[in-house]
Amino acid sequence: MASATVCTPAATSVQRRRLEREGERPVPHYWEHVLWVWGHTDLKEFIDFADGMNLEGVVERITVPFLVAHGANDRQIPLEYAHRSHDQAVNFPKRELRVFTPEEGATEHIGLDHLPHVSVFIADWVAETN
Repeated sequence: MASATVCTPAATSVQRRRLEREGERPVPHYWEHVLWVWGHTDLKEFIDFADGMNLEGVVERITVPFLVAHGANDRQIPLEYAHRSHDQAVNFPKRELRVFTPEEGATEHIGLDHLPHVSVFIADWVAETN
């Protein structure tokens, strides 16, 4: 239900952008954790691998209800990726893009700056959709 990472093959991966923008320590132990999660030991090798991680050509094949919840000021996943995932969701019985605004106080990544507000919205959406 969080924002999806979608990029074209020529686009820069989220991880590469993070490395270029935030360097070796975006948060403590970030790269060590990411390398462990993805089963890599070399950062450069992982960054090259990450360029291919996207939902290009996948979203169109999903046929269940689809919600993209995204903060308007998400600095981790660009808002354009949320719009792209929503636009590609052409085979869904129900689809929605919900961008949380500064007025709501939930504009950061997955609405962490006002998670109760985002969580209630998502829970209500799921309940109404089932």
